[in-house]
This record gives sequence, structure tokens and C-alpha cells, in this order.
Amino acid sequence: MIARSLAALAALAPLAVMTRVAGAAPAADSGAPRSGTPAWAETADVVEHLGDRLPLDASFVDAAGVRAPLRSLFDGVHPVLLVLAYYECPQLCSVVLDSAVGAMQTLARQGWRPGREYRVATISFDATERVDQAARKQASVLAHLGERDPATWPFLVGDDAAVRALTDRLGFRFLRDPQTGAIAHPAVAFVLTPAGAISRYLYGVDYPPRDLKLALLEASGGKTGSFGDKVLLRCFQYDPATRRYGLFIARFMKIGGAMIFLIVLAMLSGFVRHERRRAREAYLR
Repeated sequence: MIARSLAALAALAPLAVMTRVAGAAPAADSGAPRSGTPAWAETADVVEHLGDRLPLDASFVDAAGVRAPLRSLFDGVHPVLLVLAYYECPQLCSVVLDSAVGAMQTLARQGWRPGREYRVATISFDATERVDQAARKQASVLAHLGERDPATWPFLVGDDAAVRALTDRLGFRFLRDPQTGAIAHPAVAFVLTPAGAISRYLYGVDYPPRDLKLALLEASGGKTGSFGDKVLLRCFQYDPATRRYGLFIARFMKIGGAMIFLIVLAMLSGFVRHERRRAREAYLR
């Protein structure tokens, strides 16, 4: 079973990275905007704050109009997938949410379901958005996911203070076009520990199910997942250069060698027991 899981995970091709990380070696500043990027959107980026804890007292409102402090998303046991979006986004946010749904559906077929092995939430980073907009987007996404219970995937809105407190801690930098009102923002999701700390950033407009599962396992600190899942996690390592999980050959070989040793030991033990039984039967004759 573990071998089949490894083969399936290794077969998933990584996808192109859509967002650069501030803190990686920057290119020389020529004073001109990046190719194809409007000058006003230049500051939309990500600064990673791995290990930082979110402002859990920041207060938001869910799609039913109920006050929901950020800490309500965490139960101390399950990791959390956090997808930021603004609900009237004309394109990118819907693509990212659809991709998250696709990855979650794949994980569900592997026995990983939201609300059971992990939690998921979406928060609007547009402080002007209202509860009714959150409710419409939530209904659409849940229908796509095939879930009916709104608690499976909360959609929240908040005032400017709460939104800024959250996005600043995440290092999620966005900017509104002063003329059109459109918001430039990076394509990134966040995997958080059960205590609300930032564990991993997942970049791009698509999430390979392998990477999502490994990031959730990593964030859980061993509190979720089967024994086979934990073995898989030890065979993969996050590569900051590619922003993807890759097979950690040395650890894989070590684990593989240990498994082969145990198999051989079990076979030898069975052989010895068989020979002893034959010898005893021959003696009794």
C-alpha cells in the first residue's frame, strides 16, 4: 500500500510557480516595472513569515453574519488551509479557489476530508466586501466541492484593521488600482499549524494534491494522518528553490533499506520456525 502511494505521489507533475518571494535574491532595480505588470501593481508580493503566529484575536464575520475571531478556525489538533481571496475578483481568485477544490477532491478520494483530517477557510482581503458576497461565494464553492455544511469551509469578511493585521502577519502584500478599483495580489495559499502558526506557503494558481497533503501533514506535527502518511512525509522534503516537495533520496533509501531489512528478517524468522517444526516432526516419527 505504501509503495502504491509513493508511486502515485511521485507521478504528480509540479506546476509552474506564479509568485516570486520577497527575500529571495532580487533582480537589480531598473526603475521600470516588471514586464507586463502595471507600475501600480509592483508592490503586490509575498514576504514569508514562516513560524509566525497569526493575530488570533483579530475579529471577522462569517457568511451567516456571526462574529468569528480568527482563533475560531483552529482547534489545536488539525492543520488549516487558508485561502485568501476577494469575492468579486474577476478572475484569479476564482481560479485559485477552483484549484483548491480540485486538490481537496483528490485528497478526499484518499480518505482526507475537510473537517476531519484538516480544516479549510477563506478570508476576503477586501475590507469593503460584505456578508452577502461571502455567502454567495461560499455557496458556489461548496456546491463545486460537493459539500452542504457551511461549517466545512467558512468564508469570512472583516474590517480594514482585521484584514491588515492578518495580511501583514502573513506577508501578503496587495494593492488596489486607484482608478479601476481592481486589486493586484499574489497567487498563494497558506498552510497553518493547529495552533495558528504559519507552516508553509503554497504558490501558484494550482495546488498539486501531493504538495497540499504533505504540507498539511507537516503542519500537523504528527497529529493527523495514518502511519503510511507519516512514512511518506519522511520520504519527501520541501525545496525552497522550486517551492515544491521532492523525493528526499537519502532518507528514502534509508527507510527503504530498513524496510527491506525487516522483510528479510521476517522471512528468515519464518524459515527458521519452519525448519524447527520439520525437525521436530521428523524426531517424533
